[in-house]
Amino acid sequence: MRQSALANFHDNRGTAATLLAEAGATAPEIAEAQCWSVNKEQKVIDLYLARRGVLAANAIAKLEQFRDRKTAPPE
Repeated sequence: MRQSALANFHDNRGTAATLLAEAGATAPEIAEAQCWSVNKEQKVIDLYLARRGVLAANAIAKLEQFRDRKTAPPE
């Protein structure tokens, strides 16, 4: 495999990991999907993740969902 093709393959895996993270997948989920260790996955996410605020928005949405569950009256 040529070097450029190999680099492109790894870029695609990094992009896939980033998209999974933006979709709300956890680090262990992404690591399992990519056959990586969680440490490797976190390094790739840190490298590739576009700092567009998507993960921050996901985190806030999860907090709001959690609060809604805690404050909802029991059924």
